[in-house]
Amino acid sequence: MSRISGILCQIITGNVGGAGTDGRVYLGLGGREFRLDSSADDYEKHSWREYILGAAPDEPNPPPPQVRVKNADRNDPRQGLPLDSDNLSRTPTYVRFEPHGAGDDWDLAFAAALVYGEQFITAYTLPADFHNLWLGRASGTVVYLTNEWRLGDHALLDAGRQLARKLGLRAPRT
Repeated sequence: MSRISGILCQIITGNVGGAGTDGRVYLGLGGREFRLDSSADDYEKHSWREYILGAAPDEPNPPPPQVRVKNADRNDPRQGLPLDSDNLSRTPTYVRFEPHGAGDDWDLAFAAALVYGEQFITAYTLPADFHNLWLGRASGTVVYLTNEWRLGDHALLDAGRQLARKLGLRAPRT
C-alpha cells in the first residue's frame, strides 16, 4: 500500500491531416478521471505534452515538455478521493476523448501514465503494436492503457521522448 502523490501522463497527437482537436481529453486511473488540460493549445496536430497531476517527479521546476494541468487542485490524486497503489489493479487505466463537436476526431499517436508515490510505482502504456488510433463519435472515444511497466520511470519516459523525436517533435515551451 502506497499513497499516490503524482501522475505524469505523456500524450502525443498524430501528424496527419485533421489529427488535432479542440475536444477534451481525460485520463482514467485508480477509479478516478482526471482532465488533461494546460494553458497551452493542447492536442494540436503533431503536439507532445507531459501532463502533471499532483506532485511532479522533478519538483519544484519540472522541465518542458512537462506542464501542470489547469484546475490542479481538482485534478490531484491526493485530493478528494486520494489514490492508493492497492486500488490500481482494480480498475482500468484509459484515455478518453470528448469531442468538441459532431465531426470532431483526434488522432492519438502515443499515451503513457506514470504513477508516483515517494518514488516511481508503476506505469501504463498502450500495447506494443499500437500505431496511431482515431478517436471520435464515429469510431469510439476510449483507449485502454493495457501494458504495465515496473522497470523504472526513466526508461518509459525515454521511450515516449524517443518517439517524439522520431516524429520530429521538440519539447514545447511552457
